[in-house]
Amino acid sequence: MRRPSKASGGMTAVLLFLGAAFSLCAADVAPDNPASAAFQVNQKNNRARVQELMKSEKQTGDVAFFAVQPMSEIMRLGDVFPRDGRFNGELRAVAAQDEYEPVSFQLFALNGKKRVTFALSDLKSKKGAVLPAKNLDLKVVKIWYQNGNRWTSYFADVDLRLVPELLLKDENLVKVDTKNPANYARIVRDGKDTFTWISAPFGLDSGFNAYQKGFRDADEMQPVTLDKDTFKQFFVTIHVPKDQAPGIYSGSIKVTADGKTALDIPLKLRVLPFALPLPESYQKPGMPVICSVMGGFGLARTRGIYKDEALSQKMYRKQMENIKAHGILHPHVDQTEENIGLVRKMGFPMYPWLGTNNMPWYARNFGGRLTFDNMMAAKAASEKTRDFYMKTLGSTKDVITSYGDEQGTAFVVCHRNFHKYFERFGIRVASAGHGALFYKGAHLMGYHAMGGSPDAEQRIKKWRDMGDKFIGFYADQHTGSENPAFIRRQNGMLGYMHGLNFIYNYEFARGPWNDLAYDLYKPMVVAYENYGGLVDTLQWEGFREAVDDIRYATLLQQEIRKGLASGDVEYKTEARKALRFLALLEPDCMELDSVREEMIVYILKLRGMAAGKKG
Repeated sequence: MRRPSKASGGMTAVLLFLGAAFSLCAADVAPDNPASAAFQVNQKNNRARVQELMKSEKQTGDVAFFAVQPMSEIMRLGDVFPRDGRFNGELRAVAAQDEYEPVSFQLFALNGKKRVTFALSDLKSKKGAVLPAKNLDLKVVKIWYQNGNRWTSYFADVDLRLVPELLLKDENLVKVDTKNPANYARIVRDGKDTFTWISAPFGLDSGFNAYQKGFRDADEMQPVTLDKDTFKQFFVTIHVPKDQAPGIYSGSIKVTADGKTALDIPLKLRVLPFALPLPESYQKPGMPVICSVMGGFGLARTRGIYKDEALSQKMYRKQMENIKAHGILHPHVDQTEENIGLVRKMGFPMYPWLGTNNMPWYARNFGGRLTFDNMMAAKAASEKTRDFYMKTLGSTKDVITSYGDEQGTAFVVCHRNFHKYFERFGIRVASAGHGALFYKGAHLMGYHAMGGSPDAEQRIKKWRDMGDKFIGFYADQHTGSENPAFIRRQNGMLGYMHGLNFIYNYEFARGPWNDLAYDLYKPMVVAYENYGGLVDTLQWEGFREAVDDIRYATLLQQEIRKGLASGDVEYKTEARKALRFLALLEPDCMELDSVREEMIVYILKLRGMAAGKKG
């Protein structure tokens, strides 16, 4: 993976409460075992540093906090000092209307605390507007064991290493044994806690049932424990309502430790005077960006888990609300009238649509010819597909379907003639894969899911030059890295600025909870499942930020086009400056927080000039 470095730019200070961006760097190296001598040395050094900071600020008490970057390359283990953190710093966020935006902080207790609780206040502006505390979602970042390639790779490893990942309301949902490295799931049976080993080596895994009724996270934030001289991270997601008045809002998070008030952490939010548009392609304005992950989100699967229709409907809606809030705008769901109707009611975009094409499988992986009967079956499949989507969607325009997976040259040549039947109706058919798809079928393929890196410029350019194609990537890397900064870059601006307009990596995995369950690949988990629904993770939050980065870039592009079409010379000149800003970005190493800040500055300035011109 590339290590991001800071982007140049001098406009970030203009926007109030955006703040200086933190540096992104490779994960700090820290001993995995809290009982090790090295861990204890780090604890001693961290204690001395915290005490010195508290002394310099004349702070009493024995609990300290640091405001830290939520999307960071730093692996925040218990003995890693937050060198990007701001001691006693405000938690600061800037968000558009109807956006979700995170802030994060770490606590450090000099003497340890057994029961720490939190109270989040409403956020209020000077004009009297209120953003309710219920829109602030606080969770603890759980450090647990994953395989030795955690944070950097989706390949399996036989070793176990600690890594921050789970975002929990109840940190005791998983018990971590650091003396004999292992994870245990807490199952509540008849009011009593029992624990099941969920980190067995490959071949010994018993297939832990994460959907059993006794295994679920809490609905409300539970008290946490602060180990002595050990950092613990917390994550707050702020949801700004779509009709929230713009302005600067202030509030706090009150921390109580063992019955005594320990801290009052200040929180400030700037609400921007706009909502974010649906994402559009960088090089092709107006063409949507498909935002999804391979893997289905089907009601049938949920019914199989809960065995109760009312509960299944409730939990399915809860799951779909979660994925929509995290940037999955185009979910691949069961292709039934019921499922599609639910997606429509929940406000997902209905175009483009990830669907199916009813094509029979001819199993000619190594070439041959399709017979007349094969072609007539393909024609009938296209008409059946058309009829279904005309009934459920009201259109067949850009229904995205697949046929084959990573197929070779002979397969493409053999099967390419049937595409014409689907093209009549605007239904796109293609296969995920590599070079054979372009050289033998680019003139017929309706999209391209590329096995490769999102910055493979030469591969992407060929498909982009073909015209109206949706182009995405997978496999470099697959999902699975817990590093939110990497996930954000890979699924967001890196591919976007190289011409991709199809986020469709492999895969949306919801388990298993055992990271040693497979031999070649680690479980490529984006979010975990328990009986209560999806358990969010750092990487899942990174995916949301990736999509939002593209939405900010889309809005900037829209404002630029308005300026370029203007007759006002100064307005047009400022639009060109914004174009130059985008052209100078280096997507593989730019600092994404800085880039977003400067995009916001340009958006506000261009919108202001447009309003002034109209006035």
